[in-house]
Amino acid sequence: MKKILIAIEDDFTRRVYSKIFADEKLEVLETKSGKEALDLAKKETPDIILADVSLSEIGGLELLESLKKETLTQRIPIIIFTQSEREGDRKKAMELEAKDFIVGILMSPPEVLLRVKSHSGEEKSYQLAINKDLKEAKDLAKDLGYNPNLMCPKCDSPLYLFLVRDLTKGKNYFKVSFICPKCR
Repeated sequence: MKKILIAIEDDFTRRVYSKIFADEKLEVLETKSGKEALDLAKKETPDIILADVSLSEIGGLELLESLKKETLTQRIPIIIFTQSEREGDRKKAMELEAKDFIVGILMSPPEVLLRVKSHSGEEKSYQLAINKDLKEAKDLAKDLGYNPNLMCPKCDSPLYLFLVRDLTKGKNYFKVSFICPKCR
């Protein structure tokens, strides 16, 4: 059974995610304290960590930095979570080698679950470089609500096609989106 550490400040949000992950047969460890998250990560060695930017005592970014320095915890995939993105948080998370950066108000809990499963190796996903000049790629981007120029609006890097298997719909069902490999 895979183990997830959920370190989210808000009690309601943390409980929602704890229930969703427990329903998916993941062993759930939870805390609202960054210091306790650091101690739990060292003691329990979870398979993945979902860490809130605004944790008390030690924020999620500081937690990420501390865990990357420890031999025992440096390989644990860490997803940074926030309810409202502050300027620079995403960039700093990616510089510190976070696996992902999730803005909770922009993503439903089932979508967060898919991201966690993907990063923990439980859900198969693919990132494919695409030729941004192909008419079909531009049409797909437009149909999915993305800018058909297929460039990241934040950093102007080429977008990748991102596919993640959704086993709730069947083994041949994938969610499709475009992501920036730099901004994620």
